[in-house]
Amino acid sequence: MAISEKFIGKKYPDLVYTVGKEKLLEFLIATKADQEKFKEIAPPTFPVVYGHELLWSVLFDQDLKLNLAKLVHGEQEFIYHKPVRVGDTITTKARIEKIFQKGPHDFIVMVSDSTNQAGEDVCTSIWTFVIRGGNDKDFSFKEKLMVKLMSMAPPCPRAKAKQMKALAEIQELSGTDIALDRAVQDAHYNNGDQYKVFIDKYMPQVYAGASGDFNIIHLDVDFGRKVGLGGNILHGMATMALGANLFMAGKEPGSIKRYRVRFSDIVKPMDSLTYQGKWQGTSFEFKGKNHLGKEVLSSGLAEFSAYV
Repeated sequence: MAISEKFIGKKYPDLVYTVGKEKLLEFLIATKADQEKFKEIAPPTFPVVYGHELLWSVLFDQDLKLNLAKLVHGEQEFIYHKPVRVGDTITTKARIEKIFQKGPHDFIVMVSDSTNQAGEDVCTSIWTFVIRGGNDKDFSFKEKLMVKLMSMAPPCPRAKAKQMKALAEIQELSGTDIALDRAVQDAHYNNGDQYKVFIDKYMPQVYAGASGDFNIIHLDVDFGRKVGLGGNILHGMATMALGANLFMAGKEPGSIKRYRVRFSDIVKPMDSLTYQGKWQGTSFEFKGKNHLGKEVLSSGLAEFSAYV
């Protein structure tokens, strides 16, 4: 069934979360962020950690009956009011802000507002999800056939060669020797103008543990193939977190005021990503592409306070 607009405004029970040093470190490792810079203040996409249970409440809401096999994360925005620090107890409230259709797709927007133990606003999070082809429709016969053919197709030699070339470039730039059978690779390179990073095959699992997002499309290769993704995919929020590493270099952690992205395409294990953008005063606009030149993150925007 289609998502009923009568659920616009629906609220969910408050979620209380205390930020611990160990969880913060786990998240920094998973997203390859600066562990020294963020040892006391949470990085830009950490709201996913203290708000993920509310996200699950929406995705698995029996009133909404969302078709999770067709659902993808479309856009994400964070508006920061005050830094979140180790030891803070964060209370988050969530509501359904919008439900609408655009073309053949259904959209649902959740907004969550978080405050600290002093009652101070710390972050407003805007989560936009897209149900491809409509929530009330199953995959068509043609779509199912295409998915089946894609799952049977052998890897493209040209794409594989580009993948290995990009991996070799990141190894050379970062001075890192990559062992493909080892989790938590640190193969990334940041020169201030661009950020290159390798997505090893274990990163979806590592990020799932750090963020609390265990959606099956990120962890199960066979399920990912069944729903037309070609296998398991990296979390969009992990792609967003990696992008923050580019523009946070040289910036104080408490200076960011807003961070917004659009998820343009999926990211798979063994991909190499390049983030590149430019400053416009106190704003940074950027995009992220994979090793095939496909845009995976678009409309990236980070805004900072003028005096920090």
